[in-house]
Order: sequence, then structure tokens, then C-alpha cells
Amino acid sequence: MKSIETQGKTTEQAIEIGLYKLGVSREEVSIEILEQAGLFNKARVRISLNTSSEEEAVVKELVEKVISLMGLELNTFVEEREADFFVNVTGADAALFIGKHGESIEEFQTVINAIYNKNKPREEYKRITVDSNNYIEKREATLCNLAKRTAGKVIREHKDFKFEAMNSYERRIIHSALSGHDKVITESYGNEPNRYVVVKLKSNIVKPKNYDEAKDYFEDDSIKESKTDKPAIKESRDDVN
Repeated sequence: MKSIETQGKTTEQAIEIGLYKLGVSREEVSIEILEQAGLFNKARVRISLNTSSEEEAVVKELVEKVISLMGLELNTFVEEREADFFVNVTGADAALFIGKHGESIEEFQTVINAIYNKNKPREEYKRITVDSNNYIEKREATLCNLAKRTAGKVIREHKDFKFEAMNSYERRIIHSALSGHDKVITESYGNEPNRYVVVKLKSNIVKPKNYDEAKDYFEDDSIKESKTDKPAIKESRDDVN
């Protein structure tokens, strides 16, 4: 099912832009409102042609069957892309579907992939990516910003920082966000479900002499902290493993 995402000052404008780009009328598409226009953001919609492949139908049936077994009231959208299938789940029970820190949606994705790709030869394996109300994108942005702020704190205070226990998906984001950092490294410790990440200074980094000097160690002005700022949660290199 071919689809595009578009933005506009209003939902209607975003829809019209999408229809123009696809060269189709409203009767030929399905429209999904991803984000309403607000004071500081534009409206965002996904517009999909009303055609689907046989495999999309198979994935959609599988997803809906598992959701039904979970006893949740949800709507599903499935799109076959070149490298994977994208599944977006919305509805009244979306928060339950996502779960605390995204643990439920991650487990759901693991189960769906295992069932769909069972007994398939490696060359026919196709990943299914599951999202709900754009949760994955928002969570990744939050964790990336947290990782960068934490790196600044570690550099400024010259002290390792331990995050609270995270699932493998969240740990991977922290590792990825700081993988190219020239002053800190990340490492993972512990066993599931209590595995956690630690951010450490690289051995060649010299401790700043004062706060004004420490400010130079931040990645950019947009994530500089004040002297009294504290990270919201306690939160290194793994998973990857």
C-alpha cells in the first residue's frame, strides 16, 4: 500500500498537499491523522492508496488476531515497504498496547516477527516494524536528548552516570546516540530485566577547572544545562549485544 506523510498549517491543508503529490482524489485513499496542528507544530497526516498486496493482508490478519487475543480495542494500518512491513496501531487501548517505557509494544513486535517469519529461509525474512501513535519516533527523540544531556553532565562533573534499568530497545538508542562521541563511552551491565547503561568519560579527558570551562564540553547550545539542572532519571556499550 503506497503511502506518504505530509504536513500543513491545518489538517485539511496537509491532506490536500498529499492528494496533490499522489495525483489522486479522496475516494482513492485512506487518510490517517498523525498529529493535529497546534501552537508550535503543523498538522501531519499519512495518506495511503486503497490498494494492498497479498502479504500486507497476511500481516494485517496476523496483527489483528494477536491483538484480539490480547483483548484490546485497536485499529491497524499495514504498509509493505521495500525493506520491511510497517504496522501502525491506534485506538482507545493504545496506551495499554504501548506499555510502560514501550515494553509491551516491543514484546508484541518480537512475537509478530517470530510468527510471520517462522520456518522461512533467511533470504525471505522480512522484518515487521510496529508503532503506535508515533510513539517510537517520539521515544527515540526523548532518549537521544537525554543521552546528550547526560554526556554533558558526565563531562562537567567528571563522574560516571548510571541509568536506571532499561529494555534492550532503549539501551540501543542510548548507545547509538553517543556512539560517535569524542569524550564519553557507553557500556551495559547486569542481566535482564535489570540490565542498565553507564556513561563514562574516555580516559584522555581532563576535568574542567570551573563551570564556565565545562560549558565548552556540551554538544551544542540547545542542550546546555544550568548549574542546578538535574537529569530526570538515573540512567553504557552493549546491545549491540
